[in-house]
Amino acid sequence: MDPSLTLFISIFLILTLIRLRVNVSVAIFVGAFVLGLLTIGFETFERMFLVITSFQTLRLLIIVISAFTLGFSMQELGLLKRLCTTISGVIGKLSLVILPAIVGFLPMPGGALVSAIMLTDLVRQYEVKSEEVTFVNYWFRHPWVPIWPLYPSFIIGAMVVEVSYLKIIEACYPVTVGMILAGIVFLRRYLCSLKLSKLKLRIVKDLILSLYPLIIVVIFAIILKIDLAITLPFAVLLLYLHKRPNVVQLKKILKRTIDPKIVILIFAVMFYKDLITYTHSAQIFFNHLRELNFPTPIASFLLAFVVGFAVGIEISYSAIALPLLTAFTGIGSSFIPKNLMLVFGAGLLGVMMSPLHLCLILTSEYYSADLGRVYRYLIPAGVILAVIVWLAYLI
Repeated sequence: MDPSLTLFISIFLILTLIRLRVNVSVAIFVGAFVLGLLTIGFETFERMFLVITSFQTLRLLIIVISAFTLGFSMQELGLLKRLCTTISGVIGKLSLVILPAIVGFLPMPGGALVSAIMLTDLVRQYEVKSEEVTFVNYWFRHPWVPIWPLYPSFIIGAMVVEVSYLKIIEACYPVTVGMILAGIVFLRRYLCSLKLSKLKLRIVKDLILSLYPLIIVVIFAIILKIDLAITLPFAVLLLYLHKRPNVVQLKKILKRTIDPKIVILIFAVMFYKDLITYTHSAQIFFNHLRELNFPTPIASFLLAFVVGFAVGIEISYSAIALPLLTAFTGIGSSFIPKNLMLVFGAGLLGVMMSPLHLCLILTSEYYSADLGRVYRYLIPAGVILAVIVWLAYLI
């Protein structure tokens, strides 16, 4: 069977299973097996064993679990609560924007609920409408997704296109800039009401003590370029040596981070990516597009957007769409930064617009917001982001 046709069958099956509320990990595994069995037959099982036991897959598993562990540990051990108190005391109403953005550096499923809870007292104090704070918390929780190497979508994206983290950041920063600008358009009065308190040594100390695990990650992983598989466990270890969590706290943290679904997801993503590369199905798919004279950038944008919208989680566009588009983005020495930026921008836009996005669902429920009215903020912001992404691609 034609590999590109088989690829579409596997994609359709994955999205159908997800719509039927089958776990995304299981859905991708099923799609991968369908792709493999219809193209290379029983060799699929050999490929699966090679992928699951590979150093690259095990390294990715360590990084993702360590990132989640760090985020939940900072929450459980009181660092985020201390951060909220410090930030709100310094910048007042603008903390409604800054706090979700800071929490956004910590990749946690449904993490917008964490910042939503942190903002509760501030929402009452400044009498912000529930739909407005839902948008603010949700939107500013996610601008770092394309450029922050703790997010599984970022990590998997780097693995798929086989380039360094720094190259991903250099390629995708326009998406982050676009999200910030799109959000600021709706928040002028937040900026106008900004009244900085005088920074004191105590406040600076509190900020450092609240954020030092992230500062360690920045220094070691980005500046010194030490592998995240080493940096993240080291940051967690230092945090534990400092805060000395008790057994109850450790059980809570481990219960949330050692999730079998996360392990299966990593295996499924790497398995699917390997089969797409091994069968050359993505390359054949793009050859067909060229034969039809269909604009490849538009096709790539729409595919990433649709996958992101249909699944509603950040990892979807890097795990499902990106492996299909490596002929467009390039791999390794043939990597094309602006093409990856377009794919990441489209995928994130689809995820942010999706009513299935867990962060949107949890935040709107927490604030008892009308989801339809939240979209009055979301849709214009999404349009602005799309325009900025396309301008960055075309210029």
